[in-house]
Amino acid sequence: MQSESSAFRELKADLRTRRDRLRVGIDIAKRQHVAQVRLAHTRILEQRFDVANTGADFERLWRHLQQRQAETGVTEIVCAVEPTGTYHEALAQFLEAHGVDVVLVANQVAHHNRRTLDGTWGKSDPKDAHNLCDLLERGVVLFYSLPDERIATLRRLVRLLRAARVELGACKARFRNTLLPRLGPAGDAVPPALLAVLPAPLRRLCPVPAETPRRRGRPRTADPGGEGGAPAGPLPPGLAGECTDLVARLTAVQARLATIEAELVRVAQPLPAYTLLRTIPGIGPTLGAILLAELGDIAWYTHFGQLRKLAGLDIQRVASGQWAGTGRISRCGRPLLRWALYQAALGAARTPCWRARREVLIAKRQGDRFAFLKANVELAAKLLRLVWGVWRSGQPYDPARVDGAPAARPAIASPKARAGRRGAPPLDKGQAEIVEPRGNQAGRSSGRRALRPRSGTSRRA
Repeated sequence: MQSESSAFRELKADLRTRRDRLRVGIDIAKRQHVAQVRLAHTRILEQRFDVANTGADFERLWRHLQQRQAETGVTEIVCAVEPTGTYHEALAQFLEAHGVDVVLVANQVAHHNRRTLDGTWGKSDPKDAHNLCDLLERGVVLFYSLPDERIATLRRLVRLLRAARVELGACKARFRNTLLPRLGPAGDAVPPALLAVLPAPLRRLCPVPAETPRRRGRPRTADPGGEGGAPAGPLPPGLAGECTDLVARLTAVQARLATIEAELVRVAQPLPAYTLLRTIPGIGPTLGAILLAELGDIAWYTHFGQLRKLAGLDIQRVASGQWAGTGRISRCGRPLLRWALYQAALGAARTPCWRARREVLIAKRQGDRFAFLKANVELAAKLLRLVWGVWRSGQPYDPARVDGAPAARPAIASPKARAGRRGAPPLDKGQAEIVEPRGNQAGRSSGRRALRPRSGTSRRA
């Protein structure tokens, strides 16, 4: 049986050539959708067709499409929707149940293509539907498939987990930026006597004195038990009320986090891929569930590059003429997937083998103040490669195949090394060498620029 991803690839391959299809672009909204119906690469059959977000209007839309099918004699219908929240899911499920091929159009692509239709910045629902039909005829669409029930449940739980962690961060920021400065000067540590009066959840958020030793990567927090000292007396009523309210919120959100994480693990444990991913260093129970929810089904992907693009870890660079920028990750795709892989890289670096790998990667970027961050990102990309191999093969992670620190070698060969290669440009011509930024150049778009002198009064080197 042909998989959904294979059927989509065949569909996308001939979207720009076949004329025996109905093309439908639907602008999604909360209350009422707007559709445009076309005969592929021929003519517009329906400039505007309003569809209320109800089951009865979905049936009316389907009857209208069947009528157009009978008039034109086509057998296939392709519908393009823009993912607006979750309002498109009910209509997409209805159309897929009736045999319609549903595809997605990226929001950013639709935004940039809208101005090319008539050269104006105007926006309306009929224009958006026309824009979707235009992109559909050009084949600029994305794969759309609803995951199975377990993966859909994982995605909903991951969404709740993100919201709970955002709320936890807001509680910590409120204490450190609003309440803590009211206890004394922000640059000084909280006195032990005043620290003893604070509730225990807030004592853990207080910074410790600067002379206290600190482990790398851990925030400075006070000892939960407090230190000796005479009691400072009760807090002012207003401040005490704010602290009590914040403690209640903090305790509630921490309990929610524990419940959601436990439910994530319970739902993910029966899945075979979850057991395989847990064998990879750095991937714990929660991160394994997040990876499953973000990746969906590994059968949707045909090569590793698709997975790397989804995580935003693919290397991109800007080049123009004789100038070439430094290669950087694109940071597109799913940010939560990229975050989970980065956290897994931090966890994997606690083992001797992966710590040695990270030290080699840091040494390769000597002088770069972002070397630690870039080394962890590179480890995250390596872990994604392991996720791809383990999940596709169905075999658990084998440390013997990947252990051992990589050899320290430059990412790009020097001009002299490239000069002797077949087809390489001479030393004085061709693209400029791409090097790692150094010192204060780490945040710029490139580490080195090569510009030829221009004709005229002004010359730049």
